[in-house]
Amino acid sequence: MIELDYFPDGACNVVYQVLQFHVGESWKIVYEGELICCMEKLDTLWYVKGKTVLSQELVEGIGRLIDRQHFNSFPVELKQHWEAYVQEAIAQGDKQYLVVCKDGIDFERFEKMFRAYIMNLVRDPWEIHFKVYNAIMSEDFEVFVKGPVLVY
Repeated sequence: MIELDYFPDGACNVVYQVLQFHVGESWKIVYEGELICCMEKLDTLWYVKGKTVLSQELVEGIGRLIDRQHFNSFPVELKQHWEAYVQEAIAQGDKQYLVVCKDGIDFERFEKMFRAYIMNLVRDPWEIHFKVYNAIMSEDFEVFVKGPVLVY
């Protein structure tokens, strides 16, 4: 599950919870403990599902919050960094990623490289769990990485 908090600009003591229980499903928007709507992104635009009406400014603000999250771009970054090794990288939440390697690679060599370098790619300040499989899912390894501590 992914849980984000959205604080609209200029609104005092107003916070919306933005929740996604499973990757790929719509985002639930909760205000004062009540589900007010679900949101999805179609092409490049965010929209509210159903008959609930939210201001366009609120929809765009919540959409920007979701789009800015590292878990949206991190799978692409993993694939680009290990282009010769990684077939697929899938965010299973903001704390867990599934990585599937390409066929024909030296899986043991990749495991050593992955373990040695992955902490350099993680930017989230919480522990991230990586489950890495070979192409035919017959071998795997797991890595837990704690990202950098952010000081504000």
